[in-house]
This record gives sequence, structure tokens and C-alpha cells, in this order.
Amino acid sequence: MSVTFSGLASGVDTASIVDSIMEVERTPITTMEDEQVYLESKLEVYTEFNTLLDSFYSSVIGLNSETDLNSFEITNNGSEYFSISTSLLSDEGSYSIEVVSLAQQQKDISSEGFADTDETTLTGELQIGEETLSYEGVTLLELVDLITESELGMSASIANTGTEDGYRLLLTADSAGEEIEISGTGSITIDTAVDGHTVEGTKAHLVIDGVDYYSSDNTVTTAIKGVTIILLAESDSTAKNVSISSDAESVISDQLAEMVSAYNSINEYIDTIYASDSTLGNSMKMVQRNLKDSLTNLAFLGVESDWETGEITFDSDKLAEAYGDDSDSVIELLMGSDDNGGVMTRMDDYLNNQLNSSTGFVATKESTIETQLSRLDDRITAMESRLEKRQETLESQFTAMELLVSSLDSQAAYLTSFFDSYSSGSS
Repeated sequence: MSVTFSGLASGVDTASIVDSIMEVERTPITTMEDEQVYLESKLEVYTEFNTLLDSFYSSVIGLNSETDLNSFEITNNGSEYFSISTSLLSDEGSYSIEVVSLAQQQKDISSEGFADTDETTLTGELQIGEETLSYEGVTLLELVDLITESELGMSASIANTGTEDGYRLLLTADSAGEEIEISGTGSITIDTAVDGHTVEGTKAHLVIDGVDYYSSDNTVTTAIKGVTIILLAESDSTAKNVSISSDAESVISDQLAEMVSAYNSINEYIDTIYASDSTLGNSMKMVQRNLKDSLTNLAFLGVESDWETGEITFDSDKLAEAYGDDSDSVIELLMGSDDNGGVMTRMDDYLNNQLNSSTGFVATKESTIETQLSRLDDRITAMESRLEKRQETLESQFTAMELLVSSLDSQAAYLTSFFDSYSSGSS
């Protein structure tokens, strides 16, 4: 480390001179640092713009599929007997529904009971429907597995009646409403043809608007188009009224209103940025214009642009009129058909591309800015290193000058003293 004594010999403030020189030579670094600040502010702007785009996209995905319109108002006066759920294809209307009987599976239990399930061995033959199953030297557990694995249309299990020798073979039909005759000899004796079934298998039976419907399941999906009816209990003697009405118009209205609000937030943000930095503002206007073009395609549904402010407005009454006149055309405009994509599906594709985390509009801008920031960091670091050496050189040069001046001053003082002494001796 060098020690300098600024101006002690020369009387010149060399430290200030060095500082002034370095300040001038640091000007390019200051310029680059200012550029970094600007780039970081741009990065912040694009991040905020991305957030606004994402909010807009959230409103779009609420209407980019017909399943989004699966919204119905259901009035069910028979909710203790059956539940109603709808799908996109549900038919609107009023229905009268009566549950005559529930679907249930046939069940048969052996007369014999056993003290255990895994020690006593059994031998005999079971005829289940048209199939005959012979068994020999198997436990009750093993017989259960044998029946179930044989795929005879019935599954087997063990019922424990809680009494002595209370383990009994229970056979359950795979499907409700089927009647399967069972007979057995040997360790398990059973004859359903003579004794009947422990539980009779029955199909579900319901009457809708006077028409009888039957099902092997208590979940009925074929009686009313697009409607699932889950049977819970047999009705009393009166049919129960059900009404189903679509709420799709309300869904569309809410989503369009949300979309218009999200677009106007983007419009206001870009206008604010443009007022202070037109170049930066312009860089986002291309995306804005594409969104606006898509939205103005919905003028038929009450979405219109104010040419003075650039804002979008939405008239829900106009949507209601259009939906009432031709709901199918409204849905096709939004979501398209087999041949053509709708406004929402096209906008979904566009925004997916713009919001892509690698190749999207903002991601590309951010990547470029981060690359520029990194390069500026490298240049600043390199220049700082050069300026540090430059300062050391200047300080060394001025120190050498001070030492030279100091040496000359010493020589001058010596000569002055010598000549003064010489003059005094001569006289």
C-alpha cells in the first residue's frame, strides 16, 4: 500500500486532481448504471403487464369450453326420494317423477353355519345358474375365493351372524334385477327354486311423465337427456315435480363483464406507461390491439369499443336479447363449432402463446432485459477494474512528482545555504 502526501512538496492538491480525473473517466460507468436502472424499471413494467394479462386470461378460460355453460337452476320437490344433476347436454323442462322401486341385488345365504372360516374343510357341489362348481377339502375362506374367481355372475362373502357356528356363506348377484337359481349339495345345501331367495333381485323402476323406466342401477342416466337421477328411496303414492332451466346466459354475462373489466385495466396501464415512455408503451400495444380486435368481434353480444377512450363497454341487455333470440348462435360465436373455432377458443390459444413461460411476449422481453443487465454488469466490473489500476497509476505518478519536487526543494535549499555561507566567507 502506497502512502501519499498530497501537495506537501508542490503545494498542489494532487488528490483532488486524481479524484477529478477519475470522476471524468467514470462517466461511462455512470451511464451504464443509469441504463441498468432503466432496464430494471422496464422489467418491472413487463412483470406487472404479465399479471394483468394473466387476470384477463382467467376470464377467458371461464368461457372457452361448453362445459363452462353446464349451469342449471334445478327445483326438485322430491329430493328425499331422488337427487338430480345436470350436464351440458341437459334438456330444460318440467318433469313429474315417481320412484316405484329401487334396484337391489339378489342375495342368498347358506343354511349351514360353521364355527370357523379357516380350519373346517368343506366338500360338495354348487350349481349357480347354468354353471356347476365342485369343491373338495377347502375352508370357507377358500370357497369364497373360488366362487368369486370363477366369474359365475355372483360374488361370495362370509356373513357372521354372531351365534355359535355363525359363519355362513353369502352369495350376491353382480347385477341388480337378475334372478339366478342356486342349488348346492354336500357341506353347503341350498335350493332357491324351492326356498326362494334371501333377498329378491329387483330392477329400479321409476315413472317419468307417465312413462315407465327400468334400470339395473339406482343411478339412472338414460331417462332424461343429460340428466343423472340417483334414486334414494321409494316415493309415496304421488309423483314429484322437477324443473330444470339453464343458467348459461348468466354465466356468459358474468364472464364477459369480468373480461371487459380486465381489458380496461390493461388499457389504462398501457396509457399510463405510454405517457411517460412512449417506446415502452408501444411495445405492449400490439398485444393490446389483438385482444381488442377479438373483443370487438363480440359486438353482437353487447361488447363495444369507445373510440375516444379506447375502453371496452358491455351491455348485458343486448346479450340477453341475443341469447333469447338464438342461444345456439351465441354459444357458437363464443366457442365455435366442429369446423371453426370461436372467439374464446381463439383468444385462449393466443393468450396461451403470449403467457408461455419460455417463449411468450413477456418472457421474451424479460429474457432480453436480463441478458442486457448481465452484459452491463460484466462491462461495469471490467471497467471498474481498469479504473482502479488507472487510479493507482495516477497516484503513483503524482507521488513520484511530489518526491521529485521535494528532492529539488532540498537541493535548492542546500545550494542556497552553500552560496550564502560562501558569500559570508568571502566578505
